Amino acid sequence: MNDFEIILNLWYVYGVDGLIYSLRARAYVHKGNEEQKLEFLQGFAEKDYLIAQPFPIPDCYHMEIITKGCKKKLPVFPTNLLDVYGGPVTIANLYEEVFRQIEKQLPVQTNLTISRDPLICVTPLLGDDYGNITPKFDSRFRFDS
Repeated sequence: MNDFEIILNLWYVYGVDGLIYSLRARAYVHKGNEEQKLEFLQGFAEKDYLIAQPFPIPDCYHMEIITKGCKKKLPVFPTNLLDVYGGPVTIANLYEEVFRQIEKQLPVQTNLTISRDPLICVTPLLGDDYGNITPKFDSRFRFDS
């Protein structure tokens, strides 16, 4: 594809306990072939997480724990259940509501939408006890329709 397309950088913030506690996303419009678009996303993935819009973990993915006979839902999601690591939940599932919210924020004058198989770059961010976050690696995905 060489047409303008909405492409996205996605980040998830996780702790040393392996629990994702925040999602971040930023949309861009770019033109070029897939490799050019991926290079563009990777170039911004290293720093744009600092200004990317934060999103909560969707309610349906909150972790349920039982303490003292009471069930509690925590707004976290285990990284080992994420499809990136071979788990049952895909990036598309985890970020589905994020995509909808970003699309709602697009100006009415735009004729672009987020496609069913958006080109994305996913970068995990490791958070520490002091509020610092550090990118760990990046991977590239295009969702299958």
